[in-house]
Parts: sequence; structure tokens; C-alpha cells
Amino acid sequence: MMGKAYGDTQLEATGSMLAALEIQAAQMWWHVREGGNKIYEKDFTRENRMVGVVWSTKRDSGLWFAPSEAREIRLGIQMLPISPITEVLFSDVGFAREVVNWTLPALHREGEGVGEGWKGFVFCVQGMYDKEGALEKIRSLKGFDDGNSLTNLLWWIHSRKLSKV
Repeated sequence: MMGKAYGDTQLEATGSMLAALEIQAAQMWWHVREGGNKIYEKDFTRENRMVGVVWSTKRDSGLWFAPSEAREIRLGIQMLPISPITEVLFSDVGFAREVVNWTLPALHREGEGVGEGWKGFVFCVQGMYDKEGALEKIRSLKGFDDGNSLTNLLWWIHSRKLSKV
């Protein structure tokens, strides 16, 4: 965007390439597709759609600040901040649906509870294939993450094209 703003085509091309490489790396290392991931073993891919932490020689389901059951946090931490590039990061609408379906049961878990702020990120991804359903859930939220807001979520939902997946 800076290259575009300054009219510098070389900077614009470099920025585009770096963004594309970052997205490809995030999709490869952090997004876990059921049956379609050659990096992680089948037991891990059966139970996970997002990696919590990638260490030098291992991966974890949990985060350093949340247990593996906090799936909404694993999804949300990969999305901060929600911006136009988020649509590219989750451009596979089939995977978007898969990760939301994987995350939704965690929103009703017992125990340490689920923070309202993290739910917004789940509904953001849901908006890529179910705009109306996501909008209804977003309107019912009573709190938002520090890196998000009702205004941002409403912008996101109302700027989505309706997908037919």
C-alpha cells in the first residue's frame, strides 16, 4: 500500500510479494485442513484446524496463555487485526466453514469461560460464507477484543460479498 501511495511500483511489487509469501506460510503452518495437511500427523489433523504454537521442532494445540480447548482464541490470534488482507488469508471458503464449525462448540464450553471479545473473530470468518448469520451473532456480542470493535466487525460483514459455497 505504501508503494501505491508513493507511486513506487518496485516497492508495491516487493510488498505484494512479501504479503503473498506471509499468507502462504500462515496457511501452510497454522491452518490445518482435515485430511489435506502433509506437515502434521493424522492424529493432530483429526483434532485441529488451527495450530496454537509452532516451536522449533514441534507444534502445540494450546497457546502460551490459553488451553487447547480455547479454539476461538487460536483462531482469533491468527486474525489480529481484521483488515482487508484477512479475506485473502481465509480465501478458501470451504476451509473458512470448516474452521468455524470446528470452533463453534468451544464457545459453549464449561470451565474458564469464553471471552466475548474472541467470539467476534469466529463470526468474522463465518461472515465469509454466512453473512446474515454472522451479522446476527455480531449484534448480540456484549464485548470486543482490544484489537477489534463493533464498528470494525460491522464494516467487515457489510463489505463481504455473498458466497455461494
